[in-house]
Amino acid sequence: MQGRKRFALVTAAVALGAGLAGTAPAQADQPSASVQAATQRRDVCFSGACGSATVTFQSHYTAKVSMSVSDNRCDNHLPKMRILADQYHLSSGARYTWHGPWHVNHRGCHGGTGPAWNSTFAGGDPLIGMKVEICAGSTCRTSSEMYNPR
Repeated sequence: MQGRKRFALVTAAVALGAGLAGTAPAQADQPSASVQAATQRRDVCFSGACGSATVTFQSHYTAKVSMSVSDNRCDNHLPKMRILADQYHLSSGARYTWHGPWHVNHRGCHGGTGPAWNSTFAGGDPLIGMKVEICAGSTCRTSSEMYNPR
């Protein structure tokens, strides 16, 4: 009876050790989710405009934002873009979206991506995430969410 108990304990220890050894290196090689997701980029392209925004979340309230947009249709509809910041209102507990100012590429279709707009977003409420919205004429598209890992 003692031999069976000892065999069961040794078998369980070996299995547990193999399981831990099998998962530990994979976890050690991967950066944590917060480090991995601190800088994110979203692209929005359609017939009329193509642009992108890169967001580096610095804290629970701030992010550095870099954006650029180009005219890919040459139809006299100047492309424009803005950032949409999803925030959490501390006193009411409600989620809301702050709409940033429009940035317009006045260079036209032969001017490349136009100027790169770089700024720091600093909200008074916690920053859940950000999206980029791009419009040309009456057509607008919005990217998927870039979530704040901080």
